[in-house]
Amino acid sequence: MTAQAQRRAPAESWRDGPGKTAQIVLWRNGAATQLQCKWGLKPIEMYGNPAHLLRSEGRTITNPCLIIASDFTIDAGKGARRKRYTARLITDEPFFCFAGVWRPAEDGWPEAFAALTVEANPDIAPFKDHHMAVVRPDDWQDWLMQQRPVAELLRPFPKGSFEISDPAKGGAVVSALL
Repeated sequence: MTAQAQRRAPAESWRDGPGKTAQIVLWRNGAATQLQCKWGLKPIEMYGNPAHLLRSEGRTITNPCLIIASDFTIDAGKGARRKRYTARLITDEPFFCFAGVWRPAEDGWPEAFAALTVEANPDIAPFKDHHMAVVRPDDWQDWLMQQRPVAELLRPFPKGSFEISDPAKGGAVVSALL
C-alpha cells in the first residue's frame, strides 16, 4: 500500500460483525487497489452459512487481501456467559490490517472476503484460542503479492501488543488485569 493510500485509508471498527461491507486492499494490475466488499464468502452448500473466518494454519492462499481496521471484537464464552470485549493493536498508526482472502462476484453473490485467523497471542489467549490475523505493516506488500510463506507472515504478535477493553464497563481496559 502506498504512503498516500495509508493516509487515506478509513479505519473500520470490527465490532459490527459479519455481513457488513468493509474496505479491503488487494493487488490488481501491479498495484494495491482499495475496494468495498461484503464480509462473508459465498457458502459452499446451497443453504449453508457464509464463511467469515478461516484458519490460516496449513492453508494455501489464493486472492490475498488486507482488511483495514481500527479494532475488533472478541466474543468470549458461550450462551448466557458470553461476553464481548474490544481489542486494539497498540500502535501510533490510525489503523492496522487483517489478513484476508477475497473472491470476485459470482452467481448473484457480491465481491466478498473472509478474514484469516491465527493462534491467539498471549494478550488474547485468556479469551479465545484464535483471533483474526494482523499483518505487520512491513509485510503488507509481501502478503498481497504472496512473496513469502503464509506461516512466516501470519504469526502471533508478542505479549503486550493488544489492549483489551470491556465495552460493558465503559471501555475499561481489562488486559492489564489478567
